[in-house]
Amino acid sequence: MTRRTGLAPARLTVLALVLALVLMAVAVPVRALAGEWRWLLLPDGARMPAEVMFTAEQRARGLMYLKNYPDDRLMLFHYPDNGDHRLWMKNCHFPIDAAWIDSGGTVLAVERDIPPCPAEPCPLFGPATPSRHFVEGTVGWLDRHGVAPGQLLRLEGVAPEPGEAPEPAPPTPPH
Repeated sequence: MTRRTGLAPARLTVLALVLALVLMAVAVPVRALAGEWRWLLLPDGARMPAEVMFTAEQRARGLMYLKNYPDDRLMLFHYPDNGDHRLWMKNCHFPIDAAWIDSGGTVLAVERDIPPCPAEPCPLFGPATPSRHFVEGTVGWLDRHGVAPGQLLRLEGVAPEPGEAPEPAPPTPPH
């Protein structure tokens, strides 16, 4: 009588293949929710990498579920039309500063130290007037870079994704 001592090699191969397919299925949607990295020119002349969220799925996810976000990066929520683009902090783990801008990049409104929402219903933050886009970052980025209503924010070129070696920032155009 033969006694089995483990899984046969063929079963192990099938199990490994199934596990790999499951991991790939999980990884693809997470990467699909990542935005495109661009440089954002700020009023003080600084350039910061900004993850631009173009799709509804990307905008819905935003900073949700992240435990933190680097102080030297921003997230820009890009909308095709003007509208009520207030935000909420559901499933967020840290406070943020945010600026709402028009289609030309002029800052319409700012809010500082927007708190996470621990339980629904979550309040909305932002202007009741229409805006085109908004930019989020860690608390203090607005003050560090002189971002206030009437100031201009401008997207430029492609910025490096986290973990990549940065390319030189494009030159500042003359004013």
